[in-house]
Amino acid sequence: MINFTGLLCGKLSDGDDLRYHRKTDKPVVVWNSTRRCNLSCRHCYSSSTCEGAPEELSTQEALQLIQGLARFGVPALLFSGGEPLMREDIFILGAEAKRLGMRAVISTNGTLITTLVASKIKAAGFDYVGVSIDGTGVLNDVFRGRTGAFVSALAGIRNLKAVGQRRDCASLSQNTICAR
Repeated sequence: MINFTGLLCGKLSDGDDLRYHRKTDKPVVVWNSTRRCNLSCRHCYSSSTCEGAPEELSTQEALQLIQGLARFGVPALLFSGGEPLMREDIFILGAEAKRLGMRAVISTNGTLITTLVASKIKAAGFDYVGVSIDGTGVLNDVFRGRTGAFVSALAGIRNLKAVGQRRDCASLSQNTICAR
């Protein structure tokens, strides 16, 4: 991941220590917490669909996983997918990761972030929300397999900003606009 804020403005972001100045030998964990997704991205590596997979962890199993990661000393847990916001328990899981001292991050397509969802993200204590965008307008929509995905993702970013989840941020990580 590239922090453009750091490159362009000499300004570090909250996750830079984990990316560039590791103070621990413990891994940052990216967890594909669901295969459910509301989009059909051309570049999807998880074969996501709108239906849940039978092997998806229950809330209790997911909490046990997070507790195990915390005992191991994992400094950060990135919830990915599919679309992690399609897990009804994502706010519970994020809050548990935070309670246990981990940096909690969501990697999302942003299209499901209403003002209510943005408020729940903030209340759960997520440190960072990465909203993936693959170009502007129609180009993004073609990659994401849905007309209007670009506009919906931008609305999601605005909703995060409106609830105070998004602070001063120009950081881009590959194809991701951040909201932290």
